[in-house]
Amino acid sequence: MASVGVALPEDDGEVAQELVVRAAAMAQRLSGRWVAFVICNESLPSPRAENALRHAELAMRSGGTVFFCEGEDVADTLLALAARERIDVLILGAPAHSGLLQWFRRGTVERVVRAHRSFDVVVVGDGVRP
Repeated sequence: MASVGVALPEDDGEVAQELVVRAAAMAQRLSGRWVAFVICNESLPSPRAENALRHAELAMRSGGTVFFCEGEDVADTLLALAARERIDVLILGAPAHSGLLQWFRRGTVERVVRAHRSFDVVVVGDGVRP
């Protein structure tokens, strides 16, 4: 049975929804399970933490298992979670073009893509967000 993982952003609801839809559809096509990884280093009641909780709830309502955790190094945390959960495919959102945040996200996505790993990585989107 195949396992699909998806890394959900803590800030962008439209991207999170698209990633959940894609992960659920891929898992169904592969007759497998899917899990959502939400990495949030902020505490409630911050807007980022509230968004992360909404994204986790969306994933659960869509049939995914959710891992909600902290991790100072997002790329390393994703790699460790995906390996531990024996993910076959990890879906990531393409970084948005928006200055420092874009640099951070690109770094995270690039590090996961270039890392030595036992699973495939799919990057969704063109990186341009309204």
